[in-house]
Amino acid sequence: MLCLAGASPAEASIVSGIGKILSAAFQLPLSVLAGTFTGPPIIGTALGAFNGAFNTVGLLAGGAIDLASSAVPIAKAAAPFFLPFLL
Repeated sequence: MLCLAGASPAEASIVSGIGKILSAAFQLPLSVLAGTFTGPPIIGTALGAFNGAFNTVGLLAGGAIDLASSAVPIAKAAAPFFLPFLL
């Protein structure tokens, strides 16, 4: 996050959204392993899979929202340059 210190909020939101989407791919296996090793093997594995699936969906949705919300300020800034050519 130190490299984002001088970035605009839209740029930081893009990086945050991409990071959330990429980390969502690892939530399910990590949660299953954590549940298996910390709890009873069968129940811990099942609860870890449920928790991992819930976290995966949450991170994917959050990342998609971050990416979608970062497009609005960028579009507002770029619109004066592109709209005369499109109209």
